[in-house]
Amino acid sequence: MERLQENDLDEASACFQKALEINSNMAAPYVGLGEIALRNYDYAEAERCFDKALAIDPRVVSALSGRGEARLGLRKFDEAIKDFDATLAVDPRRVAALGGRGYAYANTGRLDEALEDLNRCVEEEPTNPNYYVNRGLLRQKRQEFSQALADMTKAIELDALNPMNYVMRARAYESAGDWDAALADFNKALEIDPQLAAAYKYRGLHFKGLGDWENALADLSRALEINATDADVYFERAGVLNQLGRKEEADADLAKVDELNPSIRGGDSETPTTE
Repeated sequence: MERLQENDLDEASACFQKALEINSNMAAPYVGLGEIALRNYDYAEAERCFDKALAIDPRVVSALSGRGEARLGLRKFDEAIKDFDATLAVDPRRVAALGGRGYAYANTGRLDEALEDLNRCVEEEPTNPNYYVNRGLLRQKRQEFSQALADMTKAIELDALNPMNYVMRARAYESAGDWDAALADFNKALEIDPQLAAAYKYRGLHFKGLGDWENALADLSRALEINATDADVYFERAGVLNQLGRKEEADADLAKVDELNPSIRGGDSETPTTE
C-alpha cells in the first residue's frame, strides 16, 4: 500500500480497483479502499469496503479495526466496540483500536472504561497528540474541565501545526464557559487551514450556541461546501434555518440527513475526532 502511505489517494484507489478487476476475491484491495474512504470521511463507503474484506477473510485485523473506525464515524458505537474488542483479542497492543474503543465507550456512557482505555493509550504512546485530544473530550463529559483543557493544550504542544488540535481545545473552552478563548482557537485553526471543514462546522455551532444565526449559517454552509457528506452539519444547519424561518430549506437538509445517516435524527449531533 505504498501509494496510500504516500497520500496519493486517487492513484492508490485506481490501483486497488485494478487489483479487484483481476481478482475480486482478495481482501487487501478492499482494506486499502476502506482506508482511503476513512481519509475522505466517507464512513459509509469505508464500512462497506471493510465488510467486503472481512467477508473474504474474517481474520484481517486491519479490516476489523478499520471498520470500527468507520462505525465511529457513523455513530454505531456498540458495533464499533465489538469490532475493537475483536481486534484487541487478536492484537492486544494495537493502540489505535484501544483508543477507538475508548472513544466508543465515552459515547455510550461507559466513562470509567473509556478513561481506562485512553489512559493506557497515553501510557503506550505519550507523544501521540490524538490520545490527549480524545481523553480531553472524555474529561469534558466527566465535567473535569481543567483537566480537559490541560490535555488539549498538551496536544497543541506536541503538534502546534495541526489545526484540529485548536478546534478540540476550542470546544473544551466552550465547555468551561470561556467563549472568547474558544472563538480565538477556532480562528487559529482556520488561519492554519482555511479549508478545514471541521473548523467551520464547530465555529458554526459556536455561533449557533450564541444565537448568532447568520454567522452560524455561513459557517455551516461553508463546511458543507468543503465536505458535502457530513450528515451532522446538515442536521445542525436545519436547526439554524428553522430559527431563520426558512422551513423549506431546513426540510431539504433533514432529507439529506436521512439519506446520509438516518440514525442522527432524534439524537445528539456529534462527529468523532481523531483516533
